[in-house]
Amino acid sequence: MFFLTSCDDLFLRFKYETFECKKNSFNLDKISIRNDSVGSLVDVQFGEIYHSIKIFKNEKDLIILKNDIMDIEIKIFKKSERVDVRLKNIIKRLECEKKIFKM
Repeated sequence: MFFLTSCDDLFLRFKYETFECKKNSFNLDKISIRNDSVGSLVDVQFGEIYHSIKIFKNEKDLIILKNDIMDIEIKIFKKSERVDVRLKNIIKRLECEKKIFKM
């Protein structure tokens, strides 16, 4: 016998997760995740400027993005949609909304 345990992802071509953040002092507008595996690049939009930042860690409830050259670390809490950003020596908690697009 053949059982399908999850039909949601059976015919899934791609999935984008986007975190759109409210106005903040970092000017961080959006985080777009296409592939959530460690080492993959994530598009992070600061105003009109886009940066590609690597996924450093991906756990059940948390994704950590890190770029040593920019001296930035972004923690995305998957369930609560909370985003904590450390840029150099400044740490802020941002209010963001998670949106998922599947096709």
